[in-house]
Amino acid sequence: MNQKLSYLASSIRKTLAGQGFACPSCGSPRSCLVKRKYLVTALRRCDACHLQFRTPTTGVDENRSFYQEKYTQGFTTDCPADDTLQSYLRVGFKGTVRDYGKYVEVIRSAAGPARLRLFEFGCSWGYGSWQFQQAGFDVEAFEISSPRAEYARQRLGVRVHADLAGVGDGFDVFFSSHVLEHVPSVAQAIAFGLRILRPGGLFVAITPNGSQGFRDAAPRQWDRMWGQVHPNFIDDRYWQRQLPGRSKLLLSNPYDLGLVARWAQGGTPEAAGGALRGDELLVLSKRGPATPDVACGVGPADRAERAVP
Repeated sequence: MNQKLSYLASSIRKTLAGQGFACPSCGSPRSCLVKRKYLVTALRRCDACHLQFRTPTTGVDENRSFYQEKYTQGFTTDCPADDTLQSYLRVGFKGTVRDYGKYVEVIRSAAGPARLRLFEFGCSWGYGSWQFQQAGFDVEAFEISSPRAEYARQRLGVRVHADLAGVGDGFDVFFSSHVLEHVPSVAQAIAFGLRILRPGGLFVAITPNGSQGFRDAAPRQWDRMWGQVHPNFIDDRYWQRQLPGRSKLLLSNPYDLGLVARWAQGGTPEAAGGALRGDELLVLSKRGPATPDVACGVGPADRAERAVP
């Protein structure tokens, strides 16, 4: 409750000062109102890069402080005690809320069974990176929280970088799961991911689904998915804008592995049933020469209204 009150107080101060309305990713001052919440905070869409973002925005220093000291999300962020960790390891995290089995299957469907170099961007305390290691991937990772990064190194044997500047290139897969909605600049994270991939490497990102298809299917759940903890709310329109001219596949859960395999082989998948109606949004893209776009289940444009701060 104290954290929520502090967030609302900060939002009021910034609103009164006219601060925190530029796009946090590209810096554009122009945006459209998508949805208002709690009177002093709103979801807006950037006119330039099409990112949906929460206003007032959070600065880089505020973001780092929040995720180092305050952010908690149960299983995702709480480093487990030894006995609890051992119980997870015995079942390989199968059946837990962070079972990465479906993500392993997506990547294998897109990239095949070879031993792949995978970089996980935002590994928390290492549960996902450990599962990728067990599935035969050569894994490196990054985590902004020092305690969680150290836990991943010491307890799960994950190679976690403390600084992105020290990360090399030539990776077969860049992977992030429920991370891009938290970062100060989504564009910088995407640029980093594409930079470290080898030509033809696979870019994989999973986020909460900000698309209109999910909004139509579950409006109340959609509305709960953006706010203090999720300052970015990524949707299909954003990915179409960010990855022009690249072969890409957009899907929402449950994921159709057949579609993934056909896309990876250069085919044009049929349109997915529904319009991105699941609560997760997955994008697959390849680093390499520009190729025609492929998108599945792209929903209609959102019905944002133009407004000024």
